[in-house]
Amino acid sequence: RSIYLKYIDTGLPIKYKKLEEERKQLLLEPDAICKNPIIELVPRYEEYCTMGEACTKLNLVESFAHFAKLGLFPDRNKVESKMYEHQFKSLSTAIKERKHIVVTTGTGSGKTECFLFPLIYDIYKEKILNSSTENKSAIRGLILYPLNALAEDQMRRLRRSLSSEMVIEHLDKYVDGKRISFGRYTGITPFSGKEKESSRSKLNKEKDSLVRDWKSAKAQAETKKNIDYLYDIPNMDEGVNAEYWDRWTMQKTPPDILITNYSMLNIMLMRKYEQNIFDKTREWLESNPGNIFHLVIDELHSYRGTSGTEVAYLIRPVSY
Repeated sequence: RSIYLKYIDTGLPIKYKKLEEERKQLLLEPDAICKNPIIELVPRYEEYCTMGEACTKLNLVESFAHFAKLGLFPDRNKVESKMYEHQFKSLSTAIKERKHIVVTTGTGSGKTECFLFPLIYDIYKEKILNSSTENKSAIRGLILYPLNALAEDQMRRLRRSLSSEMVIEHLDKYVDGKRISFGRYTGITPFSGKEKESSRSKLNKEKDSLVRDWKSAKAQAETKKNIDYLYDIPNMDEGVNAEYWDRWTMQKTPPDILITNYSMLNIMLMRKYEQNIFDKTREWLESNPGNIFHLVIDELHSYRGTSGTEVAYLIRPVSY
């Protein structure tokens, strides 16, 4: 409140000090410009088992536990992280029973892990099994968000999980250098329209800008001793190629995980530019009965009424 009052005094000054003082007194009244914080005490969720224990119990690929430690599910304060029971049940239900899941747990319960664990595990296992063969480009997981801000938050999570230096080293060792690719396809993703040679320079300028930003982020991370700076932009190091940051690349070679919103998905389904994305995904699904397509709808409760019906009709063509 003090900072905001200073902003008002300096940004919107009044010539007469008496009037300025009267305004200040009015703004100091309870609930005038801010309220007291509302604090909710939430019990800590009971920890169930480590990722390694989960892999043993469910008979999953053992190296996935090590892979998860590198970013997807890292240790905390040098203590091995343990998943909650509902996270373990989500992994078991989706991977072993091949059933759909709806997660309705409370605040801070790790709902994101409930869909990321099964999604990334399936992709990881496919890369392991097909390490010596060609990797078919297709969407293995489509994650829908109602807001771009939520999609951006997920991008930071995926960068930590799939494109950090340690993760890339692991993939080089265990899956013959194959990447688990991902990309955000929204209105801010460059560039709209059909790819043309005349537009190539525009893409190169965007890439040069990202490379500069990436070098700056690495310098900041080194100076501040904080790796979080590395997750705000794509990893542009040579040979990483995990995040697809432009539309044209994703149109030609769909990423394993595509993050978008329902408005953009609606446009993509109607436009020829993006048709190849869905064609390749269909081909991948038909190539092997064991291939699984994950559709993740985050913030499901927000799709209600007329808008909820519209989104339902939009999703059905993707599902079929």
